[in-house]
Amino acid sequence: MSAPNLLKQARKRHGWSQEQAIVRFEQIGCRLKIDVPSRSSLRTLFSMFENDRRDVPEAYRQIFCELYRASAKEIGLEAKTGIIVAALPTLPQSSPDAPSPEVIAYLSNVLAEHSRADALLGPLYLVPAVQAQLPLIDRLVHSARGSDRRRMLQVATQFAEFCGWLYQDSGDPECAMHWTNQALDYAQELADPQVVAYTLMRKSNIATEAGRPGQGLGLANAALNTTSNLTPRLRAVSLRQLANAHALLGEPREFETAVDHAIQQATEGLTQLSTDKARYCTPSYVEMEAGMSWVLLGNPGAAISAFNNSLAQWPDAAQTRDKGLCLARLATAAAVQGEIEQAIQAGTQALTIAQRTGSARIRAQLGALHARLAPVAELPSVRDLTRLLAQCTRDIA
Repeated sequence: MSAPNLLKQARKRHGWSQEQAIVRFEQIGCRLKIDVPSRSSLRTLFSMFENDRRDVPEAYRQIFCELYRASAKEIGLEAKTGIIVAALPTLPQSSPDAPSPEVIAYLSNVLAEHSRADALLGPLYLVPAVQAQLPLIDRLVHSARGSDRRRMLQVATQFAEFCGWLYQDSGDPECAMHWTNQALDYAQELADPQVVAYTLMRKSNIATEAGRPGQGLGLANAALNTTSNLTPRLRAVSLRQLANAHALLGEPREFETAVDHAIQQATEGLTQLSTDKARYCTPSYVEMEAGMSWVLLGNPGAAISAFNNSLAQWPDAAQTRDKGLCLARLATAAAVQGEIEQAIQAGTQALTIAQRTGSARIRAQLGALHARLAPVAELPSVRDLTRLLAQCTRDIA
């Protein structure tokens, strides 16, 4: 029986509602001096723990054992074998209730290391490490004052948005939206329109990928309307979201207009001096994102052209995961167009990247490719790839 089911059974044996268990969980965390998130976040986490949506972080296992007066084994929280998560560095000698510049710098450095690890390893093994730091970060935000508070808000916004991205790339849109909402709360207090716009754009991206294009359209417009002085790259990435939403809503004219404007802004962004969070939004990235929309709008030929052009201009090896997604989309478009050899070649490359990064977004696209190749699955040239794609599809089911 899975660990979350055992947790739920333990709670029910005590006759507690989830809210009653949460109150006791908070009290034990305080007594053990273990940081726990806000009440609203705990409600979300309890639901995920009890419904097999995510693993219980190591720090919380001690609280659950105390809460239910049970061993880790009895409530399904034994440490898993085969997965090694690097220990976090030690914080500087400073009270966590008063974030010093050294503590804030430490957290910024940790986030930079997490970002590099994400690019190399993908999201799966990073989620527990990042999640475990967010309660401390939230507490530091609430205790910080003056200029330290602003710097702490900047770090907190970046951490929460990054956590949302990790969950999105892991295939969990509910948790992705939860943490991106938290990032938006921080960003709004920060009152930096560029940061607010980027975070709204990220919410739009999560919504459209989760099949909610109407919400995605509204959030993309909100990002674009945040300020008249958006950097070109931020405007480009928000227009890209606008285009995706229009395509999902079956509005080709609006889609084409938004894509054209996004490419213009992304081209201007190649020489912009202002820093922002959308450095990745190059013209080739916009074309790659637009390509799958062409498939949705019944023009796979245009999609293939966009994907090939994007791959030919791919900027560097650091964007391996996005390249894998582009290859998976190219393979799907080629399969729709009947260009089976190109579909196999691109699909094989994308599968290799998906296996290396653990990206659920690439795997989901490869699931669509598997369905498109089904009519020709028995061809000798297709058989091996479809077998591997079937395994990939089972992995994300």
